[in-house]
Amino acid sequence: MARLTALSMAVVLHSVLGISYYYYFRGSPESAAPALGAWLFSACIVALLQAVRIFPSTVPADQRFRGRNINNRAIQPSWAALFLETGICCLVLDVTLTKLWHRIESLCQCATVGVLQALAVEEQTFLAYEYWTVGLTTGLIGACLLWLTLWATALPTKLHCRLLDWRRSFHRHCNSMLFGPGTPMPAQAQESAQSFVS
Repeated sequence: MARLTALSMAVVLHSVLGISYYYYFRGSPESAAPALGAWLFSACIVALLQAVRIFPSTVPADQRFRGRNINNRAIQPSWAALFLETGICCLVLDVTLTKLWHRIESLCQCATVGVLQALAVEEQTFLAYEYWTVGLTTGLIGACLLWLTLWATALPTKLHCRLLDWRRSFHRHCNSMLFGPGTPMPAQAQESAQSFVS
């Protein structure tokens, strides 16, 4: 949960609030590409970051899934680790957007300008064609990279499994509140629980 909290904070700081060198860099007049491709590429990097453990866990794997450590206490991440992980996520987002995505945008813009200069059109039409062609090209590249990343990290399947786990634990907690923690469920409640989970 700490990884998702740190990643969420990094996305809010970097992409929503715009605290980034990339967005300052993007404000330059030579960047004519729309932000759609950059947003898709940012989503691609976020999908990669959610799949990577920045700090390895010292808790055994069977205990990690239950949220408990060996002494049966809840695992509490430290604030320093949370802020450090948020900073690392922001740095990764900023470096990949500035160094990698900006180069892709520049290459698409150079190729588009090279092709469009062969057309004899006025300046306003040229700028409109350049904007929409670069936007379409970078958007398509960003969408392909995002699809490839989602496929490689199996994020939709993981989200579906987490949703099912959440539904099961919610149902278990509701049953323990209604019927008590030590009492067995009635047969009708067990049948409805099985139909609810499946």
